[in-house]
Amino acid sequence: MRTPIAGVHTNNTGETKMNKKTTLAAFALLAPLAAKADVTLYGTIDETFESVRATGARNGHDVPSTNRISSDSSLIGFKGKEDLGNGLKAFWQIESNIWVDSAPSYATFGTRDSFIGLASPAGSIQAGLISPPTRAVAGMLDVNQGNTGIGMSGALLGKLGNTLAADPLLKTFGSAIPADGNGNTLVRTSPFDTRRKNALLYTSPNWNGLTASVGYDAVETRSAIASHAPSVFDLGLTYRGGPWMLTGAYEGIDTGIDDAPTNVSQFQKVWNARAGGYYVFGNASRIGLLFDHTVGRLTPTAAAAYQGSSLSQNVWYAQAVISTGYQGRVITQYGQAGKLQGVSYAGAAQSQARHFELGYEYDLSKRTTLKAIYSQIWNRDNASYDFGFSSVGGVDAGASPRGIALGLRHSF
Repeated sequence: MRTPIAGVHTNNTGETKMNKKTTLAAFALLAPLAAKADVTLYGTIDETFESVRATGARNGHDVPSTNRISSDSSLIGFKGKEDLGNGLKAFWQIESNIWVDSAPSYATFGTRDSFIGLASPAGSIQAGLISPPTRAVAGMLDVNQGNTGIGMSGALLGKLGNTLAADPLLKTFGSAIPADGNGNTLVRTSPFDTRRKNALLYTSPNWNGLTASVGYDAVETRSAIASHAPSVFDLGLTYRGGPWMLTGAYEGIDTGIDDAPTNVSQFQKVWNARAGGYYVFGNASRIGLLFDHTVGRLTPTAAAAYQGSSLSQNVWYAQAVISTGYQGRVITQYGQAGKLQGVSYAGAAQSQARHFELGYEYDLSKRTTLKAIYSQIWNRDNASYDFGFSSVGGVDAGASPRGIALGLRHSF
């Protein structure tokens, strides 16, 4: 039984709500937003003990076995809303990563989706640090709670043979934390799978289960040699009805570069389109598919190296959550990244990878889950895919990362 705290009460969903007096006293930074609205405190502590390694590198530089504790999608957030009358509401959210296992130097406030917006019968619009529709699609379909950890589908999605994940300019477009402060790569996802800075997002009303979204990013990160302003444009569409959930998204990024040395950027423009869905059956079991297609138009300098004007790649995942009773479930997914298309680059035929995850989750309560996961990536000779989150780091071409994780996830 929880002990009441002065000025705080808990609703029946497990979210802790703080009244105005307590909020103003404890979180002065939120005072302007909390002055006329209820504030909800929420969060997740998601910790896993992991053993990871990467072996089979073409150059012999394997990553030895490492034991560690990862914070996965641990977070704390504050959100609120205010009824303005006539069907109009103001809403806001400030959400931050937290690292229970360590205190990295880059830990700051508002590192996750944080925004302010207005909602009306005609839909809602928000501005701030926002997950684009492409990232949202992966999150809705991934079998891991929080779309996180060594098993997440972001290991292969949208990376275009890892070239986008490593591109110097494209890495600055999103908000992904590049390293954990200890020499390990923590986040290694594509530009389409990281939160978008300086973003605007419109979300439509729900039309019989169908919602649409349109996004735009006012890109402030611009190379000194860019010929024009970079831009990002997003589209998303989701349907929920009965046992079905179907979703798709598109994102286009113009880097602003016509040509440049490859250490600045290899791309003029990149596009990503993904679609998928799942079917729910039985006691919360589901099976689903995800298809991802990425295209990158190369700068003339990069095109000469790759012997082609553009790169493209297809990735797909088959996913399943199988209930084993009221409290437990098996989670699994298998994905393949195809070879790079559109170029005569000698290594394109050896750029494929496969990814497999198998795990089990057991709910100790409505808010606390035990989990055990095994995940492995098989890289071909010229591929160096790594886990999308809690990655191994330093994976050389041909090496295959693998790991086990035992964890506990609690939401409040």
